[in-house]
Amino acid sequence: MENLKATLRQLLPRGALEAYRRHKQRRQDRRERRLSAEQMFTLIYTDARWGGPRGSFCSGSGSHEDSIVGPYIRSLATQLQQLGAGSLTAVDLGCGDFSIGRQLAQHCGRYVGVDIVKPLIEHNQASFGTQRVAFRHLNIIEDALPEGDICFVRQVFQHLSNAQILAVLPKLARYRWCFITEHHPSAEHLRSMNLDKRHGADIRLYRGSGVFLERPPFNIPQDRYRLVLEVPGQMPPGVDPGVIRTFLFEPQR
Repeated sequence: MENLKATLRQLLPRGALEAYRRHKQRRQDRRERRLSAEQMFTLIYTDARWGGPRGSFCSGSGSHEDSIVGPYIRSLATQLQQLGAGSLTAVDLGCGDFSIGRQLAQHCGRYVGVDIVKPLIEHNQASFGTQRVAFRHLNIIEDALPEGDICFVRQVFQHLSNAQILAVLPKLARYRWCFITEHHPSAEHLRSMNLDKRHGADIRLYRGSGVFLERPPFNIPQDRYRLVLEVPGQMPPGVDPGVIRTFLFEPQR
């Protein structure tokens, strides 16, 4: 079945693929619009919508594809060393399956992984928890965030609504440095910035949009928000692969 789907993606024109995907997404949205953020993201992992065998915890290709992950880890390792992170606490908001976090934790004095999916956090704590590495079940939209010096927000905002992002942004003020990663459309496919959406597995890229925190309605100060890494994205055939950008936000500067 997967081979058939892949063949159809290659044969059908981009417009037909996008139309079908929008239709499928609308049907799914109608079924799931009453789910809370915690219910929604728990369902995503339960149904293995981001990949991996059913019953496992997988945060998707963006957390495992070496062409995306490799440059990110190398860039942040350098940045963390410059910040003296070996004696600091890092908080990973939306830590997911810890495949990225475990590579960042080794550069930090202490690592705290946060996620809204309770079974995922319980699995991570049982499998990876140590004196230096801990995991907490929190809703970053509604709950207070853990204390720390450095914060990672890697491809998390793209799954939230604008109102939810706006609820999280002021909380980042407790950190000195925030590394924020977002998946943006390629320049020729960018239609509009910061189109709103419901929380869920889908991202704005499919509609030619993305999360641009320096633009309305977010408007974080541009002099505290700078690009530190850009790599090509990856998407299914027929979909704009976009670019994955990592920014350093300094709320306290």
